[in-house]
Amino acid sequence: MSFFRTIFSRQFLLTLVLIFLLVLFAIPLTKNWRQKRSIDNEVKAMEQQVAELEHKTSSLKQVLDYMQSDQFVEKEARTKLNYKKPGEEVAVIESRDGAAAPTSPVESIFDLPEAPKPEGSPKLLGNFSKWLDYFFAK
Repeated sequence: MSFFRTIFSRQFLLTLVLIFLLVLFAIPLTKNWRQKRSIDNEVKAMEQQVAELEHKTSSLKQVLDYMQSDQFVEKEARTKLNYKKPGEEVAVIESRDGAAAPTSPVESIFDLPEAPKPEGSPKLLGNFSKWLDYFFAK
């Protein structure tokens, strides 16, 4: 019986020591795992934010390219500074009740235009859209 007690007590003691060592190693590992998971979540959020900022940057570059084009300069000169080319005649379109078409309030020259539409989409700009509205408005 003393033989069994020594084996049992040695195995029991060894088991306790191994469990203690396992817990001793498990605590820092779980802390590291949680910290890694938290960092991974932050990285995903930052990557999403970078993607959104890159999209915004590309949109702003498109607007900047458009604003630096001759088409934009001519459009702004015509609409805001009443520019006309030599030999052109200006036509005033009156509304259906006989009064002149209402004009928008005075805008600043530095108002940012909307981003240009992609190349494949139809463009109704300026006078052309006004003519369509005049003839086909409800």
